[in-house]
Amino acid sequence: MASDDDSDGGSSKSRLSSDESHGRDGCGGGSGGGVGRCDKFNLFDEGEEDPLSLDQSKFPVWNWDHVRPWVILRRADAYSDDQIRQIAGHDIIVLEKMNGFKTYGNNEEGSLSAAKRIKAVHPNIKTLFYLNAMIHYPGYAANDTYKEEWATRDKNSKTNEVLMFKGRYFWYDHRNLDFREWWITRALEMLSHDEIDGIFIDGIMKTSNRNLCPDGHDAAYFDTATELRRRLPEGKLLIGNALRAKAKGGVGGKGNINHLKYLDGSYIEGWLHSDIAIESVDLMSAALKAGRIVMPHAEPDLSKEQKGELHSMKSLDNKYAFIGKRIGFSLGLFLLCVEPYAYFAYHYGVDASPATGRAAFDSNRFEEITRELGEPKGPYKKDEEFLYSREFEHLKVVVNVETREGTLTVVDGKRHEEL
Repeated sequence: MASDDDSDGGSSKSRLSSDESHGRDGCGGGSGGGVGRCDKFNLFDEGEEDPLSLDQSKFPVWNWDHVRPWVILRRADAYSDDQIRQIAGHDIIVLEKMNGFKTYGNNEEGSLSAAKRIKAVHPNIKTLFYLNAMIHYPGYAANDTYKEEWATRDKNSKTNEVLMFKGRYFWYDHRNLDFREWWITRALEMLSHDEIDGIFIDGIMKTSNRNLCPDGHDAAYFDTATELRRRLPEGKLLIGNALRAKAKGGVGGKGNINHLKYLDGSYIEGWLHSDIAIESVDLMSAALKAGRIVMPHAEPDLSKEQKGELHSMKSLDNKYAFIGKRIGFSLGLFLLCVEPYAYFAYHYGVDASPATGRAAFDSNRFEEITRELGEPKGPYKKDEEFLYSREFEHLKVVVNVETREGTLTVVDGKRHEEL
């Protein structure tokens, strides 16, 4: 994706050592809405109340019929009618940065137009507007009222110069209260539109970047986000790019799970590395048991040569066929922890422009996602070193986190009917 935090890292081959702390049975399974404790990842201390008092009635559609898909996408001009129909086949759409600005003048109007068209096909889909926690991207109408004096100063500069991320973008400073109000207001303005169901905050990992951020900045961001949550309109969602198994502490806590104290759920990337795969599964389970949404995304695990081959393909049908052969590991890993409200995205690219991106974004093109799943027979099991399994009414899943293979065996499963 998408995200500016870190890449999916699907090609990591690092060897695991056996982690007996997972025991013979894992965290996955159950009905959700628990106390948010899953061994190593605890959202709440014993007796601590959930500050959100979550109302899951505003959450996207969820059931055990099949894997519930979500999608993240951008297109600088207008989506085609076919693309709108494909997007509408998902439960959640994140309208990523740079949506429609070439056709509609700015990202806000482009996102609103796309959201209206999508909801005309699927009224119950949840549409999320993209907002970055740290990077001042161009193309937004709200940028007209942003002041350069709010930007972070380069701590390594002797002349107190403005920090330019990647030499191009202002870097936000959440300690500045005027900036904080601007940032919150732009989110609330988008949420005033019926066709926008929530905000997606990207770049949360960057709020604690010690090389770029001033001391105490992660706490200042946390205050900003908590204030946005306090002012969030009723029925609207707040999702962030927060959870990471490799995050070790600080304001976000282990796994960055503390951010779920103001978020309804989290997008997850960088979770397919072999050395943190099961930790990531347990982290997602902890979030789900706390009644939160989880939205992992996955791309195929490819060599440099395979990426070149895929990138050169002109036919989208060929792209889907190519990446579909490699879905087993990531989907199998997701299924080890799936329960309400877990959603899965499997794709290649996020730019839907026929000229510049040609993303294969439609998760419903994969039978492994659309066929019957059924309720689980229990949590995942650790069968032997590196080997994990879980059984559902219509499917058996076996995942080897060392060889990065996943086997999905159908048990009297049928394909889910499309919208």
